[in-house]
Amino acid sequence: MVKAQEPASLEARTVMAGDRLRIEVAQAPELSKDYAVAGDGSIDVNILGRLPVEGLTTEGVADLLVDRLNRSYFKEATVTVEVSEFVEGSVLLFGEVRNPMKLDVSGDQLITLMEVLADSGGLTERAAGDRVHILRWKPGGRMERETILVDVKEMLENADFRHDQYLRPRDIIFVPAKQGGVGSEEFLALGEFSTPGFHDYVEGMDVIRAVVAAGGVSREGRMDAARLLRPTAGGEYEMIPLDLARLFGSADMQMNIPILAGDILFVPSMQAIIGGKVYFLGQVERPGAIALPPTGEATLARTLLTQVGFSKFANRGNVKVIRKAPDGKRQELVVNVGAILDAGDFSNDIPLSDDDVVMVSESIFSF
Repeated sequence: MVKAQEPASLEARTVMAGDRLRIEVAQAPELSKDYAVAGDGSIDVNILGRLPVEGLTTEGVADLLVDRLNRSYFKEATVTVEVSEFVEGSVLLFGEVRNPMKLDVSGDQLITLMEVLADSGGLTERAAGDRVHILRWKPGGRMERETILVDVKEMLENADFRHDQYLRPRDIIFVPAKQGGVGSEEFLALGEFSTPGFHDYVEGMDVIRAVVAAGGVSREGRMDAARLLRPTAGGEYEMIPLDLARLFGSADMQMNIPILAGDILFVPSMQAIIGGKVYFLGQVERPGAIALPPTGEATLARTLLTQVGFSKFANRGNVKVIRKAPDGKRQELVVNVGAILDAGDFSNDIPLSDDDVVMVSESIFSF
């Protein structure tokens, strides 16, 4: 959990997943175009591969590109970057507020926490205004959020709004009840539900009743990866894994736990759950990023055989896997994938890890 600091200015806005960036490279017009920032916060820049840009300012992205281009291609590259299209999304407000609400915002809008609270009619008498939570997705495309704790009570009492926070698309604002007070009489269904949003809480509610109240899980929902977020007395969130497939498919009533007022029930989409990415470069038929499965194991030879493919010029006997070792240093593995595939023996195949880079060189006998 992060305590609120003074918010950055609009000029210091950082790049978000879903933005589109206009990049101009003076020395390489073929690189000058719009680039979409993927869900994992990266852009695919042709000769440079995928670069992580989420969390950087546009100036920071330009500096990153200049550094990478100067390493291998130019003496002094000139790069400009601007956001050509801002990501859009919703801000959700619930808990101890007069009127819970959903507000559609764009990434270039200047809207603050205090403005949204004012639009909602303010806090209730039961609100713990000294610990208002902003839940925000962490960069990197993982299903993780950070919690920013804001003392709204202190800001109002002292008329000092330096710690007011600019909001971003997909932020969730939760106002808890005071300890010992009566909680908000609702729960929030997020993600792949037929009717996501705020729903009335009923005494004795459990997971089955909550899912039914939210209209059931959509076809795109990953039922075995559901999560229940429950606010704790310490101002944080307890995350409880829920396997709805076991509950509704096998009648496993251990999954049918009680729902409390203020809970957040979340079901991710099939597309949102990934186990990481591996980047394939060089003499392959389909270069670029490949998503790893969320469960199970992906291996090098099988992935090259079934998903990526070798080009006709590939050196199948000298495939390099570059990865970060536990001590932070770069580790390089060389695998004779050709021998594995020719023999049909995958016992020497190696598992792939998140952020691996696979380089397939050109064979000197490719003529």
